[in-house]
Amino acid sequence: MIKKNSNYNKIIDLGLQPVSNRYNKFPNKKCLKTRLALEQSTENGIIKLKDSKNPIKYKPLVKWIKYNEPEPHLDQFVKDTLKKYFNNKKIVVGGISSKDDSTLDRFIKLGHKTWRIDERKDLKISLGSGIETIQYYLNEKILKNLNKKYNLADFLVVRHIWEHVYNQKEFSMVLKGLIKRDGIIFIEIPDCRKLLKSKDITMIWEEHLYYYTSQTIKTSLNQNGFKIISKKVISYPTENSILLCIKPYKKIKKIHMTQNILKKEINLGMNYAKQYQWNKKYLHKLFSDTIKKKKEIVLFGGGHLSLAFIAFYDIYRFINFIIDDDVNKNGMFMPGSSIPIKSSNELYKKDNIFLLLTVNLTSEKKLMKLIKKKYGNFKIKSIFPLSRYSIFR
Repeated sequence: MIKKNSNYNKIIDLGLQPVSNRYNKFPNKKCLKTRLALEQSTENGIIKLKDSKNPIKYKPLVKWIKYNEPEPHLDQFVKDTLKKYFNNKKIVVGGISSKDDSTLDRFIKLGHKTWRIDERKDLKISLGSGIETIQYYLNEKILKNLNKKYNLADFLVVRHIWEHVYNQKEFSMVLKGLIKRDGIIFIEIPDCRKLLKSKDITMIWEEHLYYYTSQTIKTSLNQNGFKIISKKVISYPTENSILLCIKPYKKIKKIHMTQNILKKEINLGMNYAKQYQWNKKYLHKLFSDTIKKKKEIVLFGGGHLSLAFIAFYDIYRFINFIIDDDVNKNGMFMPGSSIPIKSSNELYKKDNIFLLLTVNLTSEKKLMKLIKKKYGNFKIKSIFPLSRYSIFR
């Protein structure tokens, strides 16, 4: 459970915002909203959602919503792990959620035994449930049944869920109960440093309770009874991935961040929101001028980052429509709005468009060339401050 503590600095309060997975079948339909406010501990620099709700509250109402994580680093990581910690011997590898499947597949191909918690049979929840549901049901009550069904793991994979876990103490207890005495747990989380430094407001998400850096994650794991035996940061254009191999402490040993490092983390958090109001005024002026020129403003991509950009900067009235070729989204409306989602075929009908990309930075250049070749020479920018094509440059 996230404890309330007076030793926190306020970073930003965006007020009530639509839950990002509540797509509408009709325009202007009311949807679930939640308060989004960030605060930072003055004791350890950890940034989190203030007064956050358990993510299960935001469970999607549809089964087709998927989130992809970067994976190019996994091949080498698996090989290095087997050599460094297990002398390339055959081991038992466990997994927590579907986010771990691709890692488990790599171990299977190398001849290792694997298992993964079955959300339907083990947790009694619907097949394909997201991590917002799994983190809720993976509690002390279920551990005994899991131990009866699965062999204790030599290596337990836990990718991209730690930052979403509401009750980290109980979740940690379950992880410890799933491994052998000398077992290792692999935790992977996003590194928010680049997003904090670039003041990217779309970083904030109702399901993302914690916003770690390579420094603050150490404290988080220590507080929950783990010691880090290895840490590696994999560089990606937007968010780096932090790979951590950890073991439970036999005796809890608290680690302390140096005052110099803590000061840097605090400054990172406190500076994050400084450009927000300027960006908001800038976008409203830019889009007002764009509309006066009879141009339509369109976003390419209808995911939670698009909604964050629209909602947090309050630019609903400027956006004509969203492009997304996911058949499940076509014909829907963005959460809490009357902004329709259409297929890319709609671009054939337009010749005066200001197009904003919301896609992964690694795909931008290739996508821009494709769009201009296929649909016309539109003005194209990215919503992300880190992009070379950023609308804020």
